[in-house]
Amino acid sequence: MNEKQFIEEIAEIIETDASELTMESDFRESADFWSSLTGFSILIFMQDRCGVNISVDDFLNMNTVADLYSTTVKEG
Repeated sequence: MNEKQFIEEIAEIIETDASELTMESDFRESADFWSSLTGFSILIFMQDRCGVNISVDDFLNMNTVADLYSTTVKEG
């Protein structure tokens, strides 16, 4: 999944316009409404669509879309 697709997916989850979201955006502050359910939805997306398991502690330390995306990039 490329960065543009990733941003579109995150934007859908946090219910915001993808054109207003960048890799540097704080995904919590960019959400129209943030709740623990929104956070859980991101964790499920990361697991199901990206194949990455993120611990709750690690997730709580992430702020930007790039923080999330960087976990999906595998070193070869």
